[in-house]
Amino acid sequence: MIHHDDLRGMGHALRLTARRLRVQVLAWILPLWLGMASFAPTYQDAYFSDADSAGGAGGNAVVEALRASPGTRLLYGELPEPGTIGQLVEWEGATYLLVCTALMAVLLTCRLMRADEDEGLTELLRSAGAGRWVPFLAPVLVTWAAVGVLAAFVGSTLMAEAHGIEALTAPGAWALAGVTAIVGWGFAGLAAVVCQLARSVAGARPLALACVGAAFVVRVLADESGAAWLRWTTPLGWRDLVAPYTDDDPVPLAACTAICGVLVATAGALYAHREYAGGYLPDRATSRRRWRIHGYADLLTRLSTRTTLIWTAAVACFSALFGSTTESILEMMRDDRIAAYVDVLVQADVGVMAQFMSLMTVLLVLLIAVAATGQAGRLATDETAGLVDAEVAVGMPRWRLFLTQAASAVVVAAVLLVLCGTVLATATATQVTADHAVERAFVFTVSQLPGVLAAIGITLAVIGVAPRRFGIVWAVIAWSAFARLLGGLVELPRWAQELSVVGHHLDVVSDPDWMPLAVQAAVGLVGTFLGLVAYQHRDLSR
Repeated sequence: MIHHDDLRGMGHALRLTARRLRVQVLAWILPLWLGMASFAPTYQDAYFSDADSAGGAGGNAVVEALRASPGTRLLYGELPEPGTIGQLVEWEGATYLLVCTALMAVLLTCRLMRADEDEGLTELLRSAGAGRWVPFLAPVLVTWAAVGVLAAFVGSTLMAEAHGIEALTAPGAWALAGVTAIVGWGFAGLAAVVCQLARSVAGARPLALACVGAAFVVRVLADESGAAWLRWTTPLGWRDLVAPYTDDDPVPLAACTAICGVLVATAGALYAHREYAGGYLPDRATSRRRWRIHGYADLLTRLSTRTTLIWTAAVACFSALFGSTTESILEMMRDDRIAAYVDVLVQADVGVMAQFMSLMTVLLVLLIAVAATGQAGRLATDETAGLVDAEVAVGMPRWRLFLTQAASAVVVAAVLLVLCGTVLATATATQVTADHAVERAFVFTVSQLPGVLAAIGITLAVIGVAPRRFGIVWAVIAWSAFARLLGGLVELPRWAQELSVVGHHLDVVSDPDWMPLAVQAAVGLVGTFLGLVAYQHRDLSR
């Protein structure tokens, strides 16, 4: 039973939490909103430009090719019939939207609910007079509000586009907005449960992200096995239950909203019986084993091993998955209208194979950039936790701490890029070998190392100058994803699309363009140097 005193200070906590997250939330919402706003007009121009195809007629050869492709079915699920513009929006565009919304909900919830507790902010809030349930409910409500704002933007934009695109409907727009809301709320509730089970944010965040991956796998199993009931078990399958622009069924929306409430209630029950700064899972933070440590680099390697192995498995799995779809997607891309759509995404005079490899490696290298910047960001996390103070107190120079962490991030990036390129090339070789497909799979991936180095350099510069502004790093990654994957759709200027830490690579056929890679490498070096200088001269925990 929650009493009135347990909610004391809720209004102040909500305003404070919203103010703290305003930059991060905008960095998520704006690219996703702009991306969704561009899908329908692009589909109309690329796929339904014929006079006899007003965006709603069936029999479109392009739609049939998309529906028949095993690769697209694996990534996006089943394309509803007859394949109108609205159905394409909810099929392809909503897949990106829902996965990113899930990531936003998970990361925001873990940050507010568990990281604040680890850093002592929750204790400070309670000592200021906040009620017992405020540290739990405020993160959930703010995250749900952020998801709700995104859903409202998506629904209102699609409804406005319905006035100019006949195949779009207002019920479909708001059904898709509702799906966006329940998916974000569901993953926020799931992350809240994980935050109670884990003993720290270091344990909660990867476990919650793994839940997103597991949800995607369950959605694929539901599509491939035909077991429709499986869709109820994964938030990423709820879209197919509602079927925006097809059935617009409100009953699954209501039922899934109730499931979101059950998840939050479950997390609340766990929170009510959990010790402060504790958890229900076994404590893996300490061990009775005696390590023979040979310097700080050895210690850092041992502490990072588990996280690195998780990223290694994820990169290998996604590389194998993408490589296994090469033949089917290339066959689909040979259609003139699909090729025109891809030309919008990849604004370059290159062949189909180069376009496909460019898009595919951008997605994979984005994953690696997140892993590398996370590794570099450990220095900021250790500083907040007070570990850097202990290391400096025993005589460890700051410059050695900084450069060792930088070297660790570079090694992780290089290893993951080589692994990704090797697995992708191997999987591609089983599908197609023409047009230098295997060589391009490897070179396109590995040659993006300077871009990842630029991301690491920016991360180190932020850590050196203002570690509390670490959200800038994720804004850079988010912008890079938006510019490369959706920049063409929203007609960003070419120079703006080039401002990305991913997507610049060498080709094994054409003359190499070294200038973008040299600029990225320079950004990485300059960022590292600035970060090192600032880190040595500023006060710790500032």
